[in-house]
Amino acid sequence: MKVSVICIALCFAVGGSAIKPTGMRVLGGPRDDPIGTSPPNFPGGQIANDAPPGPFFQDFRPPFPTDAWWSGFTVGNQDATVAGPFPFQVATTANGLVLGLSDHRDFDGTSIHVNTQQDWTVGIADLPADNSHRKATSWDTQTVCLQYFNNGGSTMDTCLVPGSPYLSFKFNNAAVILTSNKDAITSFQWVTPGTKAKVTHGGGTYIIYVTSGNLELNQDGNRLVSPPGFSGTIRLAKLKDGAQESVLDQHSTAIPSGLDMRYNVAGDVATQTWTWSVSEGNAGDLLILSWPHHRRALQNPNYVGVEYLTLKGMMKGIRGDKWEMRHELPTITWFSPNAPHPSCLNELKKTLEVEVNNLEVMIPGDFYFWGGAFGRASRLALIAEHIGENGLVNRVVDILKQSIDYWFQSGRTPSAAFETGWGGFINKEGWNNTWVDFGNAYYNDHHFHYGYLLQGAGTIGKYDQGWLNEHMDFMIHVARNVGNPSPNDPHYAVTRHMDFFAGHSWASGIANGAGPRDQESSGEAINGYYGLLLFATAANNQALIDWSRLVLAMELAGAREYWHLYPRSNDPEQPYPEQAFRDLTTVGNVMDTQAGAWLFWGAERIQIAAIQILPLTPIGYYTYDREWMEGVLDYCKQELDDPKFGDDFKSVIYAAYAKVDPVRAYEFSTQLFSWGSGNSASNQLYFVSTQQSGGDICSAANQTPEGTFTVQDAATGQFVTVAGDGHLAATTGSDAEGERFLLAFTPGGATIKASSNNKFVTAGPDGNSALSASRDVAQSYEIFRWKANGDGTYVLTAMVNRMFVTTQGGSGDMINNAGNEGQASRYRLTQV
Repeated sequence: MKVSVICIALCFAVGGSAIKPTGMRVLGGPRDDPIGTSPPNFPGGQIANDAPPGPFFQDFRPPFPTDAWWSGFTVGNQDATVAGPFPFQVATTANGLVLGLSDHRDFDGTSIHVNTQQDWTVGIADLPADNSHRKATSWDTQTVCLQYFNNGGSTMDTCLVPGSPYLSFKFNNAAVILTSNKDAITSFQWVTPGTKAKVTHGGGTYIIYVTSGNLELNQDGNRLVSPPGFSGTIRLAKLKDGAQESVLDQHSTAIPSGLDMRYNVAGDVATQTWTWSVSEGNAGDLLILSWPHHRRALQNPNYVGVEYLTLKGMMKGIRGDKWEMRHELPTITWFSPNAPHPSCLNELKKTLEVEVNNLEVMIPGDFYFWGGAFGRASRLALIAEHIGENGLVNRVVDILKQSIDYWFQSGRTPSAAFETGWGGFINKEGWNNTWVDFGNAYYNDHHFHYGYLLQGAGTIGKYDQGWLNEHMDFMIHVARNVGNPSPNDPHYAVTRHMDFFAGHSWASGIANGAGPRDQESSGEAINGYYGLLLFATAANNQALIDWSRLVLAMELAGAREYWHLYPRSNDPEQPYPEQAFRDLTTVGNVMDTQAGAWLFWGAERIQIAAIQILPLTPIGYYTYDREWMEGVLDYCKQELDDPKFGDDFKSVIYAAYAKVDPVRAYEFSTQLFSWGSGNSASNQLYFVSTQQSGGDICSAANQTPEGTFTVQDAATGQFVTVAGDGHLAATTGSDAEGERFLLAFTPGGATIKASSNNKFVTAGPDGNSALSASRDVAQSYEIFRWKANGDGTYVLTAMVNRMFVTTQGGSGDMINNAGNEGQASRYRLTQV
């Protein structure tokens, strides 16, 4: 994504020049060839949102990155403090580049914090007090170079490179000003006159290296100032440990100015090669710091003895200008690796048939919630194929087509549009409102939103290649918006949300001045690239398949490293050494200076865990590792067992637990009768039933009796009747006088309908009144579960409150008020 080789050289040499780069990204990888170059032509046309790029991009035209670690430089006042280039934090202000390296890390019982720290401002004299005298000169997938310039021709250029323990500044004909932001300077001395100095203030000790030019610095209160006319390069490094000084000295002359990232896929392995460009010094002496996830993938690194503790754990030094990393790629596409277990097949077929027959066209009101429902529906077609119910596939695909067709129509609200200020595919209705569709028009959460869209469209294309060909241009634009692999795409940034150095995506866009980066839903981030893979597979686009598998592998690894917590881990490379934090089991939100077990929108443990799991798809075979899921179940147990917490989030936790114990996961799943807008009973049972098991997963005892039956209380011998007001009671000893009930299967259990009045039996959520045959339509209060006992009797559970039904002494009323199976009444069912 580097803007221009020419610009790198000329901007450093002449600064403030009138050279106007084309805006085409010609250096930096990952691929030279775009997956598409066609201009956007969306039903909603083109519109600019009301948060335009600032003058930071004054020499360039879109597309611009919207979710980079440095996006705070680019919008609004352009002065947000960004966490990077790690280990530093920086901000661009009218006075210069503010930098700091935090000395503070704490755990508050919920989150790990690394406080924002502003140690120094590095600038030049006579900078105007505005935000238009600093600008980008180049950027790539990880780094950004920028320039400060005054009206007299003086310039200061810097390239901000993640992992560098130094910040480097190249001056041209300038008076250098280093201002302490942490109280007074208590010590300043030249270690080697004109080459190396040390300066100490309230933020600690920094080493100043002069790698070119003849620099004279004088202390002026809380500032270090040079005479006018300096041309040369200085570097600042924070001395965290005196023993590391010699390592910093040794590598101080090799200055990185950008990164070329390339990859190669061979079978099920991808190799990533990162090669840093070096503007000064010997490339072999380059020092870059690595994070834990890097070290798990790096091949033959040359480690050196320098370390910095950051939010993501210890950064450790590596010598050399090239890294090679190996990634095992996911091999799952449409289906789980295993077929559903035979013990579950009958129940799965019945569940799927009901859900497909009840499926309705989804009319978009936004991208996110519509997308979740669209992705959910697409799973039904794939499950149907996997279990041989091909007759159901076409019905699902037809509904998917009708649902997505709304996005292809002009004149509808909401509408798909191209945002021209930054370059991207958006929900037009939110162009001036960050609250619409979760800030979609401000580039929040696009991988979440469009992962579902790509997943569903890919599924349609799997079964109807003609439909996919007809709509290929539209869908390729969606894919380019979130998964473009090439800096040469004239309309879209490279893989918008992925932070290749951090090893995962950020969900934040440019809303609120592009403040702190964060991502809550690692599960939906994974699904974003899984959806991209499914679309690429349906389109038979091998280049996009390869790229999708790589970014999916990276997102999976990032989630396991930084969102999944392992209380029993003694891995020295794990990022969170605080035992009390790891005991929380799962991170809810990773921000750039904070990671914690919390969410912006919810505080329940099941919410925090579920958002790392959903949506439930076959790719979860990789996501839900055994050790993590064991911890999740224990951590969430109190809420999982409490019926006042809804089923929507419980469902995906129970399903994911099948990676540990599918039989137990099935038993847990029988307690559900709601699966949320993004999951379904079929999908739940499919995931559970396709896990490896040495025996039966599904139990015949939980299968719904179907047909017309009389119901007899086993203890009293009385048959159940329906009174004139509909309420049920065991009141007659005559089989002939007993009510005939139609028992029918429904996802999550069974319905019970009285023949005498043709009404469904309903149960109250408080369990204080008798069951009553009084509803015309079966909904959540009308779902029950029969469980067979060894003696041929059954116990009955009302799913509305998960309480067992008992027959009341004297009245014979049937009431859902028993908290455990031992208190439940036993009933005999006789088919008639």
